[in-house]
Parts: sequence; C-alpha cells; structure tokens
Amino acid sequence: MFTESGAIVPVNTAALVPAPGHETTALTNATLIQFLSTKLGLMVGKVYTLDGFQGEFAGNYRTQFLNTGLTIPTTMDLVPISAFGGGVIVIPWENVLMSALLLDPSGTPTNNDISEAFQDGFAVIAGGKATIKPFGLVGHQQLGGMWSDKTRLALSQDPTNIGKMLLTNQFSGLADPGPILRRYLEKFFPQLLTPVQPARTENSTWAIYYGFDQYLWQPNADPKRGIGMFFTFGASDGIVNPVKYSYNVGIGGNGIVPGRPNDNFGVGWSRAQLTSNFVPLLRTQLHLGLERDDVVEMYYNAWLAGWLGATLDLQIVNPALKKAPDSSARGLKDVETAVVGGIRLYVRF
Repeated sequence: MFTESGAIVPVNTAALVPAPGHETTALTNATLIQFLSTKLGLMVGKVYTLDGFQGEFAGNYRTQFLNTGLTIPTTMDLVPISAFGGGVIVIPWENVLMSALLLDPSGTPTNNDISEAFQDGFAVIAGGKATIKPFGLVGHQQLGGMWSDKTRLALSQDPTNIGKMLLTNQFSGLADPGPILRRYLEKFFPQLLTPVQPARTENSTWAIYYGFDQYLWQPNADPKRGIGMFFTFGASDGIVNPVKYSYNVGIGGNGIVPGRPNDNFGVGWSRAQLTSNFVPLLRTQLHLGLERDDVVEMYYNAWLAGWLGATLDLQIVNPALKKAPDSSARGLKDVETAVVGGIRLYVRF
C-alpha cells in the first residue's frame, strides 16, 4: 500500500487486517450484547471497530469505498482495529443511538490473550447517531471521538530519536510508514540513529469527528433507495497522531438502476492532513512532502446473487510521500499521482 502508491492512508482498507503487510488468520470480533431494557444495552468481548463508521453511502469497505479515508475518519487512526473491552448502548429516544466503549488501546486482531489487556492504559470511544427525515428524506447525523491515556512517543522529537519513534509508534488506521521512513534516515542521516537523550512521550491523546449522510431523492419514499451525499470532518491533537485533520465528501446511490434494486455506487474525495510534527526533518531536508494524502474514488457494486457481490473500483491518489529512492546510490525521484484499479468479490454466508 504505502510502498507502491506513496499514500499513508491505505488504498484498500481490508489490507489493515490483521496488520499492514501481514497475512494470517485472526479473531477480529467476538462480542456478547445484552439489552437490559428497550433503552439500555451492554456489550463485552473482542470488538471490531472498523465496522463502527458505516453509513448509507460510505463506511462499509466490503460493499462501498475501498480507501480507508472514505471508510473511517482518519483522525481516528489510533483506535485499535480489534481489542478487548466493553461498553454501553443507549437509545434515549426513537431514532437516536448512543454508545461508549472502554477498549484496550494496544489490542490487535492477532492478540487473543485477555490477560494482556489494559496493561498500558485504556481508550474511550464514544459516539452518537441520530436519524432525521427532512422533507421526508432519510438522513443521519453523527458525532464521536476517542481519548486514551496510553503513553506514546511524541511525533516531535530530537532528531536522534526520530528513528526510534518511527519503529515504535503504531497507527492502527494507517499503512505502516515507519520502517520505510527509517530507511531514509539510514541512507541520508545514519548519524541520527544513535539516540543521545531520552525520547519525549505523551500520556494522552484525543480525536473527534462529525459527519452526516442525507438522501436528496428517494423513489416512492423508499427509505433504503435513492441518491444522496455524505460528509465527514475529523480533528486530533496532532501530537502523537500524525493526522491532524481529515475530510471526506461525496455522493452515493442505492438501488436506483432499473432492474438492479440492490446495486450501489459512489464517487467521493478524502483528505488526510498530516500534522507538522510528523518527521519535519525529512520534510525539510529531503523534500519528501508528507503534508497530505488526497484521493478521489469511484465504484460500482453489483449484487450478482443474494450472497455474492462484485465491485469495480477506481482511485486517483495524490500521495503524501513525494519522493522515493531512485537507482542511484543517494538520489531521489518524484512520486507521481497513482491510479489504482480494483475488483472486489464479497461473499455472504
């Protein structure tokens, strides 16, 4: 993902599981949910958070956009993809859903040892979603965020600690740029790989997001068919989180093609604005860019049967990484805009 496109935000969200560059089986979700009343429920187990941002037109990487920037608010990249924890689900009024989770901030899809959970702190993920119907058209408003007390290495470091930071920090919702960026240090600044003072740490981090989706036209007042738009904005502290701001916006359609009531399509744009604290030395000295990831994506998802879906997908990626090593010993070449085509098959059992 990162090496070929130069994008820090993965072009294929599914490649985040179990971790970028790893192929193995993993238990991602095993939860028990019990409602105590019509308004209050409890959840406990191993929670899969990538499914927590689904909307009418974006957020489901199995049937909608593939790019992570159009699946989740990328400022939430420090939320573990899969982790042990629990929480509450509250339905205070009709058409309003609220939830709060307490998760192990270091949880991973491949770690199933519950005795290791919460050894280095916790992460709180909370949000609310309201269904609205202006002019009889279905829409949703969402607001959420995360806060964690896990001690992490700060992005802004003495240059001699940058290499350690790149190898130690893990960003669950991003490709893994650390090892690749460390190679630039090894090649151009090897003297900076020997720390001379303790690394700077931060004992908390936060991120928030707001989003909405809204149908603009629905045939025969069908609540699940029509054309609409979506938008999401996110922000973070930018101190331990490399993504300072995130945006996505686009249009989508469900079940509007004649004779294809279950098909869906979308066209969207997303941006991950990186914090200026993220490896400023490599930015200024090597002109690597590392300012923002932009992508325009379009897809059409056709249901061939009730259990089988097929998707054609096209992405135009303006990557954050603007330089890559060339064939010379110490040279760099420009990284051009990437065009990424994809085909996806989705089978439901």
